[in-house]
Amino acid sequence: MLRPVQYPMRMGTALAVLCASAQSGRAGGFGIPEMGVRRTGMGAIVGRPDEPAAVFQNPAGLTLLPGVRLYASFGLAFVSTEFRLRPWDQSDRFLDAPVDADGYYPAQKPTRAVGAIPMLVATADLWRGRLFGALSLYVSNATGAQFARDAVTHYHLIDGYVVAPQASLSLAYKVGPRLAVGGSLGVINPRVHGKRFVFPIINGMDASVLVGSQPELTLDGSDWRPTWNLGVLAAPVAGLTLGASVTGRVDAQLQGPVVVQYSADAPRPERLEGTHATELMLPWTFLAGANYDVSPNVELGGELRYWLYRQYDRQYTAVNNIFLLTELETIKDYHDSWQVSGGARVHDLAQAPGVELMLGTHYDRTPAPARTVTLDQPTFSHVGLHSGLRWTRGRYRLAATYVHYWYDIPTIEDSITSPPSNITGDGTNNIFTLAFEATVR
Repeated sequence: MLRPVQYPMRMGTALAVLCASAQSGRAGGFGIPEMGVRRTGMGAIVGRPDEPAAVFQNPAGLTLLPGVRLYASFGLAFVSTEFRLRPWDQSDRFLDAPVDADGYYPAQKPTRAVGAIPMLVATADLWRGRLFGALSLYVSNATGAQFARDAVTHYHLIDGYVVAPQASLSLAYKVGPRLAVGGSLGVINPRVHGKRFVFPIINGMDASVLVGSQPELTLDGSDWRPTWNLGVLAAPVAGLTLGASVTGRVDAQLQGPVVVQYSADAPRPERLEGTHATELMLPWTFLAGANYDVSPNVELGGELRYWLYRQYDRQYTAVNNIFLLTELETIKDYHDSWQVSGGARVHDLAQAPGVELMLGTHYDRTPAPARTVTLDQPTFSHVGLHSGLRWTRGRYRLAATYVHYWYDIPTIEDSITSPPSNITGDGTNNIFTLAFEATVR
């Protein structure tokens, strides 16, 4: 009787932790908003989206793009972070790492922590300089991290990633000389993967006699869902442009396999296979921005982004073919997330024809309470510095930008994750982007 009771409790807890945390939100909403040269260079694109990345930031900006254009950009994000993890109840039985005078295990760094931000867009003036269209393919979120299998973090994460490619069709209409509207319809394919060892003590009960000291759990899931966004762009007075956009909520259900492999020191090295369906909410997103020409050569811009994460109060997973485990629910209790950003663009200088110089900054507030943060998808408030260079010559525009984040990682003492993620640490992020744009007709 002891075996079937311990087993489903152990696996149920492990699945609950992994399913809940692998899909958790990041600061700045679901995905990386660093798309478009104006966004990555000066932190202000919504109020004057004069590039094909408008399909993501504010589709009304397509009316600023005459002719037929091809656009390609690629960004890489390199996260540098270090965590110290506190021991938890009975962790010393399975981790032989020393504990320092402050009560932490040795500092850990991920062996891999990267993100990719690719985008391809084709735009066209469809009718008399008033109706514009675009086809686009981009990945708004492709991030992953990995810790060594022998690190003290292996009960929290060994390997994981989130990838969300998206394709869309966009249209924009110039209502008049001072007003334009636009929108996009598309499809998104969120995909997740997570792998970790399962900590074999639950509620004081020892399951290692059944599953071993390091049972490995692997979860994968994906879904296809429709997406949409709407935007407006206005120019009420000379030199001033105002923009706003909204992206609709997406309720995805990620489905895929769940695999549990008992460790080598288990009495019987069994492998259990099942499936899961995990709810994933991508929140309503609201953007607003303004750009103003303070002189013929200097433009200032600012914007506000707001993600309605208050709706993300729980994580729910339905499980099939895992003995005595049918569903999982984890309380998340997220609050809304917001970001304020702005910067300057210097252009059309006689000394540097065709060159634009950009500089900006932002502050981003995380949606997650510290007590729910996990190492497989950490989310922290941060400050960012933006910089960029764009050069136009004839039909072509080339750009290179750099964004640097400083993460505000709190000291967590009240973690409710399993096992607890009571950590302290620091971290930064470096995002490099190259973009190419050609007017072909």
